[in-house]
Amino acid sequence: MKQLTQRFTPFLIILALMLPWATAEALETFEKAGMISSMGYDQITLDKKTYRIAPGAKLQSEDTSRSKISDLKKGDRIFMKGTILNNVYYVDMIIYFVPVAS
Repeated sequence: MKQLTQRFTPFLIILALMLPWATAEALETFEKAGMISSMGYDQITLDKKTYRIAPGAKLQSEDTSRSKISDLKKGDRIFMKGTILNNVYYVDMIIYFVPVAS
């Protein structure tokens, strides 16, 4: 038992030292603006880059016809904020820009 404890202790020390690195990766954020190229159930594509829509993502819009994320469609101009986790971009907030008549 003592031999097991002696071998297990260095492993726990190394694990404890590496733990802060795992949580630091989740703190990386991104912001992106552009026109929607395509839209899926849980993803959105802007400028040939696909972003995953996080489960708790919110839409901010002044247009009543765009009150839910599912109301967005190809060609809409949006601004997104989110987090990067394991090289996957998760969208947390989408802001819809109302087109200005010219």
